[in-house]
Amino acid sequence: MFNRIFALLIRYQNISFGSFPRLMSIFYWPTVQILFWGFFTNFFMSNESYGIWSSLNIILSAVVLWDVLFRGQLGLTMSFFEELWSRNLPNLFITPIKDFEIVIGLVLISFIRTCIGLTPAIFFANYFFNFHLFELGFYLSFFFFNLIIVGWSIGFLVSGLVLRYGHAFEELAWAVIFIILPFSCVYYPLNSLPETVQGIAQILPTVHIFESMRLILIERMFIFSNFLIIVFLNAFYLFLSILFFLKMLKVARDRGLLINQGE
Repeated sequence: MFNRIFALLIRYQNISFGSFPRLMSIFYWPTVQILFWGFFTNFFMSNESYGIWSSLNIILSAVVLWDVLFRGQLGLTMSFFEELWSRNLPNLFITPIKDFEIVIGLVLISFIRTCIGLTPAIFFANYFFNFHLFELGFYLSFFFFNLIIVGWSIGFLVSGLVLRYGHAFEELAWAVIFIILPFSCVYYPLNSLPETVQGIAQILPTVHIFESMRLILIERMFIFSNFLIIVFLNAFYLFLSILFFLKMLKVARDRGLLINQGE
């Protein structure tokens, strides 16, 4: 009996620790929780002047906008994973469908899924908490489209990695979002981070988006240079991620990896 249990233990150990994404998730999740809530607590302890309703409005705005990114990324990757799980990619590639048409299709379905999924969330936040996200006005549309573009960039990156290296990388579809969460300044400003981390965090478009959101809600102002930085970073990362995804499609076809994909 003990030999059989030991054999199972070895098997599960190889599954859990045999791939980098799974190993990373084991160690990273507890660290993320400590970092996130630590930065969040420091922010509110140093800003007691905020009223409870102002704080709630800022938090709910951040929650809804962060979910735009999360739903956008998940909508794209899950749609692509369905093709992998059903072993349908070879069927797609024997049709006249071009690679860039797959990219456009994934982007559109992600956009539709995100809009449908967030509608009831915004309604309930407004009904139960008197939360008015639309106070952001024009900037709401700007933040929405830029956050969903961040989600698409991550989605294409993860989809390309799964296509090239297999299902062990599927966990990144959930992990990558939360890897960047503590450094995206979603619920606290950039100066809440250690100084050594702030410079690195500023290469993330999410930092500038959420800093701008708080600036509008608290100071009622928007800095145009932040607008340019957000657009530039998003365009750069989206371009690279699509190139990477198309490259992985080509590599998968050339190496015959498409047949081996699936459940």
